Amino acid sequence: MSYFENLNLDSYNIKTDGKIRNIDGGLRFVPYINGVDDPIYKGCIADLLALDWSNYKLYLVGGVLEGWPTTDIDICITGEIKNDLVNLMEQAHKLAPFDMYYVKSLEEIKGTGNRIWEFAKHTDRKSKRSIRWNGQWKTDGLFWMTEKFDTKDRTYTKEPLLLN
Repeated sequence: MSYFENLNLDSYNIKTDGKIRNIDGGLRFVPYINGVDDPIYKGCIADLLALDWSNYKLYLVGGVLEGWPTTDIDICITGEIKNDLVNLMEQAHKLAPFDMYYVKSLEEIKGTGNRIWEFAKHTDRKSKRSIRWNGQWKTDGLFWMTEKFDTKDRTYTKEPLLLN
């Protein structure tokens, strides 16, 4: 079992200490993760890195890296797409509240706001009952989207952090 599956939630207040999120098709309470020193982050990342990512580079981006309280761990994947990528992304999605996406180049995710970026996920929606995102399936097995990057009125100051 993963770190996140074994996480004891008894000491958390579900109204103030996190959010209900979709994890692997089911709703689950996720406590706020507060930066890279948070034990939840460390446990989840250890599980993620136990998978065979030897064909790819994984980068931490987003709220955890910036030190903002957040209920997901944003991971950017780069490298030449191989047959194992979709399966690896699916396995990671089952481990913890990872928001994982693939980009062709790290340059795609650098910068602050006001940029258009192309990225891919292993799925075309948040959950089975969710509305499908705008994008298209490609022959690489990934669902590709092109969107304006949403900063959510926050200023990103950290460069992506290489994890492997």
